[in-house]
Amino acid sequence: MKQIEQYNDAASYNSAGKPATESRVANIKEGNISKFDGVNVPTTDTPVFGDAVYLDESGNKVAIRKEVYNRSLMPAGWTYKGVFLGYHKDGRWATFLGNYSSLPSLKYLGVCQYAWTDAVLDGEEHSKTIGLRFGIPDWDTTTSITFTYTATTLAEAAAACTVAIEAKLTELGATAATIAQWWAYVDEDNSRVIVQRDDCTDYRFYNCSGLTHISWGDMPASDNYRKVNGKSTNYSGIMNFKGAVSYWSTSGRTLSANVALHSEAGNTDPMKLSEFQSSPYAADIRAYYKTYEAYLRGEFGIQPLMKVGVFALPDGEALTAKYGPMMAPTKSGGTKAKYTALNWAYLQGGHLWDVTEGVLMMEDSNLAVINATQKKAGKVTLSNSSYRWFAQRCNVSNAWNFNGNRRTLNSYYVGGAPQVGAVSLL
Repeated sequence: MKQIEQYNDAASYNSAGKPATESRVANIKEGNISKFDGVNVPTTDTPVFGDAVYLDESGNKVAIRKEVYNRSLMPAGWTYKGVFLGYHKDGRWATFLGNYSSLPSLKYLGVCQYAWTDAVLDGEEHSKTIGLRFGIPDWDTTTSITFTYTATTLAEAAAACTVAIEAKLTELGATAATIAQWWAYVDEDNSRVIVQRDDCTDYRFYNCSGLTHISWGDMPASDNYRKVNGKSTNYSGIMNFKGAVSYWSTSGRTLSANVALHSEAGNTDPMKLSEFQSSPYAADIRAYYKTYEAYLRGEFGIQPLMKVGVFALPDGEALTAKYGPMMAPTKSGGTKAKYTALNWAYLQGGHLWDVTEGVLMMEDSNLAVINATQKKAGKVTLSNSSYRWFAQRCNVSNAWNFNGNRRTLNSYYVGGAPQVGAVSLL
């Protein structure tokens, strides 16, 4: 460290700027004020939002203040983890795992599963009729398959079911790739046959007959939450307002009746900017909020502290720990993650970011801080227009995600492939 640098007054000190490569101790003669301007000064007990988090040579977590962080000066043996988000209730550091050049886009659901529980294993011939959706000629069509089987074991019943499915797909003109995805196998732990498609490609996958859809096991779900105005919604709560102002200014609704304060209910779209500015139906809203962004925040913001709906579900850590490691066998003889997005986060040593963390991270000022630190680290930044999964499930076909178009907390069908990301509790 250099010797104490002297400045006559605050103006001369400020004009010198902050050091970028070496910490500085300065003295401002006017008022005899001492200043310490650290570069890469580590802290292990008082990180604040946006600080860069590292593991040192011994694996100890260390935070570097975001304002003075300079990755080119970091010790060679230290490993960048990501951005400090806050303290978990037990004191662990919630850290966005940002040590990536890019984040992958993955399906939420890896395989589609259906249970056959009434196979008769007496060695006599029996008939079974099942209905599945193959996407032929379309995903609204359930194909009925009737087959006979003679079995004394579940394995024999499963083999007969596989043969019948393959024969029906061949009859329908399915591709070899499609046929290769469908099969039946024995679930010994639960004494049943599982019919499985090794890939999930459409939101109507859950439809079946003669079988029970079991893709989700005991994973909980909720299809609603509350906005800050107290109204329940399924998809209209806004997470990122800079993007929302841009989108809803022209894509919002045209008014045909008066809008009272705090009355924007349910899944109503925000009004257009032009309506907010001049419509007589928006007079009360305009007088109260003054600006269009304030209107969006006051009527369409999300309050995660309202433990209602999706915000009352288990958090990302719990969901990832339980469902992330779950695997399923595949027809080719390998294995595959049942819940692909959760599995990815699990393998990173963290959890798939959840809806509460999403509200925090996608808020404009917070997102800017996260991205500023990520840029300094030379790692991936988060766009406010990219779709990304959260940990919680919405319903039988959808999981919760950030809608990169509407900038809302929305749901998306689990066979789609939004971006994934992870948070670690260090």
